[in-house]
Amino acid sequence: MSKRRFAILDRDGTIILERHYLSDPSEVELLPGSGAGLRSMRDLGFGTVVITNQSAIGRGMISEAQLDLIHRRFRELLEQEGVFLDGIYFCPHLPEEGCDCRKPAPALLRSAARELGFDPGESFVIGDKVCDIELGRRVGATTILVRTGYGEQFEKGAPPPDFAVNDLEEAAKVMKEIVEKDNRNGQWEPDMKRFCDRAREHLLESADIKRKIAEDCLEKIVEGASLIARALRSGGKLLLCGNGGSAADCQHMAAEFVSLLTKDFSRPGLKAIALTTDSSLLTAYANDFGFEGVFARQVETLGNAGDVLIGISTSGNSKNIIRAVEVAQRLKMPTIVLTGEGGQLAKMGSVAICVPSKSTQHIQESHIAIEHALCDLVECFVFSAEKGAEVKKQ
Repeated sequence: MSKRRFAILDRDGTIILERHYLSDPSEVELLPGSGAGLRSMRDLGFGTVVITNQSAIGRGMISEAQLDLIHRRFRELLEQEGVFLDGIYFCPHLPEEGCDCRKPAPALLRSAARELGFDPGESFVIGDKVCDIELGRRVGATTILVRTGYGEQFEKGAPPPDFAVNDLEEAAKVMKEIVEKDNRNGQWEPDMKRFCDRAREHLLESADIKRKIAEDCLEKIVEGASLIARALRSGGKLLLCGNGGSAADCQHMAAEFVSLLTKDFSRPGLKAIALTTDSSLLTAYANDFGFEGVFARQVETLGNAGDVLIGISTSGNSKNIIRAVEVAQRLKMPTIVLTGEGGQLAKMGSVAICVPSKSTQHIQESHIAIEHALCDLVECFVFSAEKGAEVKKQ
């Protein structure tokens, strides 16, 4: 993560004159002081990124090509002031579409942070609307309200910004004071409120995704557990593959099957093998033939028609997982895939459990919850059935 800090700025009413659904490049006009303010921020070493809601596209009022012309003119005017932006990010959706990129949702800011390598919590979010201030709060950034644009109409009762200023020149002065204070102190101390807000946002987003899974994916989870239980009761085994954090999930899940998940059952171990653990095999095969086949080769060697393969990929496009699933399908093995939104794997598995998110962190957090649910259900299916059979024999 870069030590460079960034200013995340709204466009209309913050840098340029507010016009209702701007559609003509000739109407782009810098607000007084915005060029000087942005230049001061750049002189302080800050990167500058613009994030703007552009529902005019979703409403059919302008096209993305027209927006590109507007932003070309926008950049030209800034360059005349000696200001160069690191990026412009926009949301084209209508408010009622419920996307995760329209401010105050933080997806665009986090995307910029990943691409440009900065910490959102160390940034300054500057704008003239409640959504700008709420965006900053959600990522733990320092928030600055400018009274240009709609800033004078800032809603009473809305979460207050950390600072309120008249324009971007004053915003740059506030930022300079904070930077100089940090330099004088020589030792960084966390802003508890800001970082508590950031942590809270992460946890609440994760909880919201799990609620969506509980609404939309329960039948898939039960179907997957049923596949595994049938295989294990028939003498088959479970094979698991994934990369990175998903590799750790495979080992975690295999351990729960071989050992024990809950105390509700006094049971023998269940056959489960994480194909991610044999470092000699993984490195030898990858060195000789390439990494894409490291799991497929193991499935081909260890798998049988009565087994089940679980493939885990947050993107849904991991090539070595796709190849492993293809081999399992040729061997007539049922397959369960855990993914995020989209990806090729979502169309391949016998059962595909897709987490409704594009955030790798939240997808992985949800995968762990799903994996625990699968283990719990398999224990219920296998050992409750056995106990029932014992009662009937008596």
